[in-house]
Amino acid sequence: MFRHAPTSSRRPSRLRQRGFTLVEVIVVLFMLVVVATLAGPQFRAFIIQQNIRNAAYELMSDLTFARSEAVKRNTSVTVSKVGTWTAGWTVAVGGTTLRQHAAFPSSITITMANPSVDFYLNGRASATASFTIDDTGALASIPAQCVSVDPAGRPRSVAGSCP
Repeated sequence: MFRHAPTSSRRPSRLRQRGFTLVEVIVVLFMLVVVATLAGPQFRAFIIQQNIRNAAYELMSDLTFARSEAVKRNTSVTVSKVGTWTAGWTVAVGGTTLRQHAAFPSSITITMANPSVDFYLNGRASATASFTIDDTGALASIPAQCVSVDPAGRPRSVAGSCP
């Protein structure tokens, strides 16, 4: 037969406590505040730079689309601004709108001297065009983007303002 030890000799079982102490929570919150303070300005600059690049990509995409439609349809295709370039643009053949781009947020500015860019049936542009895309509230360290269309009708995007 088995004997059990008397109950008085058994250790009382401790309840295991779960969770964090107040000191641990305060230390973690302090570390999060320090990291957010250091990373915040860089993250803002990253967002602004991505907005500028996104606007340049969308403009390049529609310019490439207009060029390919001119060759495909064997007719001239026009990319023209709606009010200002920042307010959007349309890609049209004659009176038919193929694409329309909505306005950008008010912080993005797109400037170009001409009100439109025409692509002929061979894909060539009517004239060279240069769009400068910038952010009005941008930091000086964030470069603008330049989207240019060469006489052959090929758009390209580079960092920096257009010449």
